[in-house]
Amino acid sequence: MTRFLFAGLIAASLAVPALAQDTRASAAAKFSREFKARDTNRDGVLTKAEVKAAIMKMGNGKKQIDAVHAQRLTDLWFDKADANKDGKVTEAEAQALLSRTFDEYEAAKAAQGGARPAGPVAGPKGR
Repeated sequence: MTRFLFAGLIAASLAVPALAQDTRASAAAKFSREFKARDTNRDGVLTKAEVKAAIMKMGNGKKQIDAVHAQRLTDLWFDKADANKDGKVTEAEAQALLSRTFDEYEAAKAAQGGARPAGPVAGPKGR
């Protein structure tokens, strides 16, 4: 789930449904761990190279994300996350994007008449 969360945040518009299964707090904690893991030089920020490298490692079994698609996803994520446009994303900027993504998801659910809390949904008893 954590890798999926990070991949979803890279393509923020695709992440919204996945985030519905996490609370804001649990998603923020997971993303904080992922942020630190992706910050390979431990300077406290993510560069486009670090994000692209992380995306290139993701895949589904044998199918890997190609370099062109990885660059496209990196650019999309940076466009949304790099608030001050300095070419680096701090954890605070990344967490702000996560919060905005939750806000967008909750607004879309409310607009569809299906507003509900962002926490996990309880299933039938016994499951």
